[in-house]
Amino acid sequence: MKNVCIVGYGAIGPVHAKALEMVENAKLYAVCEIDGEKRKKCRSTYDVKEYTDFDEMLLDPEIDSVHICTPHYLHFEMIRKAMMAGKSVVTEKPVTMTKEEYDALLKLDKSGKVCVVLQNRLNPCVQKLKELVESRELGAVKAVRAVLTWHRDEAYYASGSWRGKWETEGGCLLINQAIHTLDLFHYVVGDILSVKANMFNYSLENVIEAEDTLVAYLGFADKVKGIFFATNAYGDNSAPLFEIVFEKGVARYVDKQLWIDGQIRAEDVQASVGKDYWGSGHGRLIKLFYDEQKYFTVFDAKNTMETVFEMYRQARPALCAD
Repeated sequence: MKNVCIVGYGAIGPVHAKALEMVENAKLYAVCEIDGEKRKKCRSTYDVKEYTDFDEMLLDPEIDSVHICTPHYLHFEMIRKAMMAGKSVVTEKPVTMTKEEYDALLKLDKSGKVCVVLQNRLNPCVQKLKELVESRELGAVKAVRAVLTWHRDEAYYASGSWRGKWETEGGCLLINQAIHTLDLFHYVVGDILSVKANMFNYSLENVIEAEDTLVAYLGFADKVKGIFFATNAYGDNSAPLFEIVFEKGVARYVDKQLWIDGQIRAEDVQASVGKDYWGSGHGRLIKLFYDEQKYFTVFDAKNTMETVFEMYRQARPALCAD
C-alpha cells in the first residue's frame, strides 16, 4: 500500500483525492499546502497529515508518492526534487512551462517514471476513436478538427495571482485549458509533424498577458491536415468537439458521445467530481497507475508538449507586441 501526498489542494487537488478513494494499492496519507483553509478542507475530509513546506514533506519516509497539483511555475522543480528524493511522481499538466525545462526532465527521467495526467485519453469515446484509427475500420484518416469553447473571466484570473502571466502560467488558454484537446490530435491520429498557429486576446485585455483564443493548422503523416480552434472567450463551458473524417465515414465526438453515421458508438461516464466537461478520466488514470502500473510518461507527452512550445514560439511575439 503506497502512501500518497497531494501537493496543492486548490482546484484539481480534491479531484485527485476523490480518485484515490477508488484505488486498492494506494491511499491519501498527507497534503502539502500553504493555504490553511485548503489544508483544513483536506484534513477534515480525509484525516491526513499536513505539511506546509515541500522540502520538509519530502523527508517523510512514509510518503511513497507525490501528486503535483500546484501552479505551473512550480512543476519542474517539484518534479525534480521529488524524483531525487526517491518518490513516485504523478503530475498535472503542463509538465513544464518551457522547452528547456522539458528537455532537462527527459534527461532526468530516462526510464519514464513520472506519470503525466493526460486523463482525457482514457475517456471511452477517445479510446474508441483511437481503435477506429488503428483498425482502419472506416479506412484511412482524411482530415481532423477540434473546437473548444470555454469561459474564463476576470474573476477566474483574480482567483490566483499566478494565473494569466507568462512567468508563472507560461501562457493562458493553450497551456492550461486547451492542452488536453490538443493532446487528442497526437494520441488519436498520430504525431503532429508541423504547426502554424496564431493567438489573440479578445476578451481579457489588461487582465491577462497571453491568449484567450487560438487557431492552429496541424500537419500529420500521409498529408493529413488538422484544424484546431479554441477560446476562453465564450459565454459558457461546452464539451469539446473532436471530429475525424475517414474514407468511409465521419466520427464525431461531441457532448461526451461518439457518433458515427447517426449512431452512438460510445459514451463517456459522468465525472463524480470536478467540472462535468472535464470527463471522468482522472479516476481511471490514477487507478491504473497504482493498481496496474500503467500510465503515460513524459515521453508519451513529448509530441504534445513540443507542439505547445512551438505554438507559443510562433504566436508570442505578436501577443507581446504591445
